[in-house]
Amino acid sequence: MSTGTSTTTATRAAAGVDGGTSTGALLTSELRKLTTTRLWWILLLAMVIGSAGLTAFTVFAGLHAPKSPLGFDSAAEVVSAYNLAVAIAYVFPLALGVVSVTQEYNSRTIAATFLAEPRRTRVYGAKVLVGLGAAFVYGTLSVGAGTLAAAALLSGDGKDPYLTEGPVPGALLGSVAVLTLWGAIGVGVGALVRNQTAAVVGILLVTQFLEPTLRVLASAAGHPGLGNALPGGAGDIAAGGTIMTAAAGAEGVSQGLGFLVLVLYAAGVGALGWLRFTRHEVS
Repeated sequence: MSTGTSTTTATRAAAGVDGGTSTGALLTSELRKLTTTRLWWILLLAMVIGSAGLTAFTVFAGLHAPKSPLGFDSAAEVVSAYNLAVAIAYVFPLALGVVSVTQEYNSRTIAATFLAEPRRTRVYGAKVLVGLGAAFVYGTLSVGAGTLAAAALLSGDGKDPYLTEGPVPGALLGSVAVLTLWGAIGVGVGALVRNQTAAVVGILLVTQFLEPTLRVLASAAGHPGLGNALPGGAGDIAAGGTIMTAAAGAEGVSQGLGFLVLVLYAAGVGALGWLRFTRHEVS
């Protein structure tokens, strides 16, 4: 074999069988695109501080407010405090996933991305993997911060934090898993919508207004279980139940079923996002 042939073979092996970018380089590139802007750590700080602060406020109010409906006398009762990040902060990994795609359309760098790696399925897959990884970090840190705040307040009040008892460990793991999935859903939404402003405004309207309203209406109509079929409701159930689940009277559904419903949402949105992403016309 000639030196030129050997060089060509080595180059193709590093770049991929059909040319383009190697998997490692592609993932590194997508990670760099996400982390070289300030938004990722601004969202992370907001999520962690918000989760810890609101969890601390909720637990403190539950412990000291007169006639508080919240009780922390069993492992099952403290789950809603530990899971507060899932109920209120899932919009952050969702937004991060959206931005990881829409920023390329917004800055018009998507053409250069496709020129560097023409196989668009690989590009989309790399974005999903990086979105999952980033959302896992977001979820772990926010759930951890909220858990520390809740456990410290419970212990300080002489109550058992139940960190290793009953449904608490499964709920904490479920919370991180749910928040991680929201990152992948965000990538799919970003690929579908493409326009960054429209996508961000849309997810805020849906997560902070439309879905909570629908869950309240379902509960008021005597069918609280219908709210669990919505993505936020499914996420709450998959995490072991949250304050929103209890407020809607939608408890009693298995954690595994909630996770399955959320996975189906992630798969459906991801498939639609992939379909639109791979058919983008470079201008």
